[in-house]
Amino acid sequence: MSQDKVREFFNQPGYLKNSSDRISIRADIVKQFLGTRANVSILDIGCGDGSLSLPMLSESNSITLVDISENMIEKVGQRVPAALKSNVTLVNDSFELVSDGDRYDIVICVGLIAHVPDVSRLWRKIGTVLKPGGLLVVETTPNPYPLGNLLLPYYFIRRKLTGQAPGYAKNRLKVRDLLASATSIGLEQKAHVRYSFPLPGMSHWTHAMKIKYTLFTLKNPLMSQIGSEHIFLFQRASA
Repeated sequence: MSQDKVREFFNQPGYLKNSSDRISIRADIVKQFLGTRANVSILDIGCGDGSLSLPMLSESNSITLVDISENMIEKVGQRVPAALKSNVTLVNDSFELVSDGDRYDIVICVGLIAHVPDVSRLWRKIGTVLKPGGLLVVETTPNPYPLGNLLLPYYFIRRKLTGQAPGYAKNRLKVRDLLASATSIGLEQKAHVRYSFPLPGMSHWTHAMKIKYTLFTLKNPLMSQIGSEHIFLFQRASA
């Protein structure tokens, strides 16, 4: 997977608008998982516009925001309050450029696994920088749609026609592999949610309607069981 292709995909001018519903849902789940915290250092890998981590920025909290996309780093930089800029570090590069000597209380890794060239290197970095007792929020979409492979040809053709195709094959990390990787670096699962994104034809719905549908798949026991997106909260054992 070429980093240039990944950078090009996330630099698209309409990316944030087209993804607004999934970003909102993910941000709400991260907030539910982490709540309100003080005196913590946060690493947001693949930060996008900062919707998931910036709500935690405060005088006592610091955030390192990492994204390979120049467009995303520019957007998130514009959202940082002037009074708190000294508490924020922006890294416009690969997650591998995060120093192994840094340690974080919280690592957020949502919307990233599908786009990294080597998932094993991502887990190594998380294992290196997450403090004992620290928390990890991580997401995987092993099967992108509730109806599985039956809908993949439809989405492939649609994205080619609309120009929304990333130009590379995304990683589809299975849940069992994610859990095995988390266990290998001493993480214990604390929470897990599962839900689905809108189906074919729903892309033209309003933002509010798409949010309502996604929340339904999150909260309905049956729909949740066939959800395509998994978000986990893990905690590392204390030293």
